[in-house]
Amino acid sequence: MTERQPAELGDLVDGFWKDLRNEWARLSTLQKRIEGKLLRTWMPESADLEYKDLFRKASSPWLLFARDSIAQGLLIDGYSDQNVWRKAWQASGMDGRQGQLIREVVGLGYGYLASLPHADDDRVVLRPMSALQTYAVYADDWDEWPQYVLHLVGGNLSRPSTLRWMFVDESGVYRFQGDARTPQKVEYVAHGLDYCPVARIGNTLPLGGKPQSSVEAAVTVYQRIVDATFTLQMVQRYGAFPQKWMAGGEIAVDKDGNPLVRSSVDGLLHASGPSGETARFGSFQAASLDQVVGAVDAHIKHFSALVQVPPHYLLGAIVNMSAEGIAAAESGYWRNINDRQYAIGEGFELALRAAADLLGLDSAGDDLGSEVNWADMSTRSLNQVADAVVKLATVDAPLEMLFALVPTWSKADALGAAAEVRERRRALPTPQPTDPPA
Repeated sequence: MTERQPAELGDLVDGFWKDLRNEWARLSTLQKRIEGKLLRTWMPESADLEYKDLFRKASSPWLLFARDSIAQGLLIDGYSDQNVWRKAWQASGMDGRQGQLIREVVGLGYGYLASLPHADDDRVVLRPMSALQTYAVYADDWDEWPQYVLHLVGGNLSRPSTLRWMFVDESGVYRFQGDARTPQKVEYVAHGLDYCPVARIGNTLPLGGKPQSSVEAAVTVYQRIVDATFTLQMVQRYGAFPQKWMAGGEIAVDKDGNPLVRSSVDGLLHASGPSGETARFGSFQAASLDQVVGAVDAHIKHFSALVQVPPHYLLGAIVNMSAEGIAAAESGYWRNINDRQYAIGEGFELALRAAADLLGLDSAGDDLGSEVNWADMSTRSLNQVADAVVKLATVDAPLEMLFALVPTWSKADALGAAAEVRERRRALPTPQPTDPPA
C-alpha cells in the first residue's frame, strides 16, 4: 500500500477517536486505583482536617504491590533464534525495558511491542508502548496483527500544539504533531513489510474482547482493606486508651458558650461549686486493637487469594516454615505465573518474528515453533539443583538445558558453560584400548 496523505490519516484517526478516548479513560482510572491514588468514599459533612488526614493515610498501594509481585516472576532471558535475540532484543535493551512493559501488561491487561526498522539494516528497534498511550484497531479480535496503531509519543492532550504522535500501518511509520485528527509536519518511513508490525502483549488470551488484568477484580477487596485500615487508625487515635467521663457538676463557659477547660489525656477535671457534691466520674473500656488488626489481616488474606500472591509476601509472616511448607504456600502463585507466561509469551514471540522479517531472516520469521525462554525465578536451593543436574547428566541430557536450571544463571551463562565443558572434554587425551589379559 502507498503512503497515506495527511487528510486521509486524519480521517482514519477521527473514525476511532471516541473509542480511543473512552479506552484511555478506563485504563487511566484503573491505573490510578492500582497506584492507590483514586478512592472515593463517603465522608461526613462535619469531617475535620484530622479525620481527612487519617483517611488519606489509610490508602496504600496494595494493588501495585500485587501487580509487581506477579510481574517479578516473569522475566524473559532467551529466544529460539540467537540472531534475532542479539540483533533485536539485546540491541534494543529489552533485558531492562521488559520489566515495565510486563508490569503494565499484568496491571492493565495488555500493552504493545512494536518492531521497527533501524538506520542500520542489521538491527531492529523493539519499542515497548503503554496501553495508556497506544490504541490499535483490529479487523477481527482473532487477527495477529492490527490494521493500524496510533501511539502518543509525548505532550499534553489538553494542549494539542504540544502533542507528538506515531502512526503505524501495513506500509510504514508516520510521525506527526498537533491534533491527531489534523496531522501536521508528517514524516513517513516505509518498513518494508505487508502488515502492521505491532504486537499486542496480552495478560490473558480471551476468546473475545480485550485481555484481562490480573488485579482489576481485586479492587473491591482492596477498598475493604482501606476501610479496615482507616478504622484501625481511628481506634488507635481515639479509642486505644480509656475514655474518661463526668456526669453532674458544672464547667465554666465563656460568653459564647464554649468551655473554659478542655479535657486531655493527661489532664484532671475537678467539679467544684454547689453541684460538685453530685458529680460522678468514670471511664469507658479501651477498644481492642487486636480485633481490628485481625480484621485488617483477614481482608489482606482475601486479597491474597484473589490475586494469587502468597499471604507471606503481603504480610511478611514466616515463622519456622519448612521448604515444603513454603513450596505449598507458593504453589498457587507459580501456577498463576505459568499461566501468565503462556499468554504473555505469545505476544513477545509475535514481535520477535516480525523483527526476524525486518532482518531478512525468512526462516526465523516463518518459524511458528519459536519460543521465548522464561527465567526460573522459583525459590530452589543450589543443592537441590546440583543434585538434579548430576542425575540428569547420567542420561546424557543436553548441557544447555541442565545449566539453565542453575539459579541466577541466564541463558547466555548456560550456553557459555556448556561450550566450555565441551571444549575441555575435547582437550582431554583419548583413552587408548588395552590388551585383554592372557
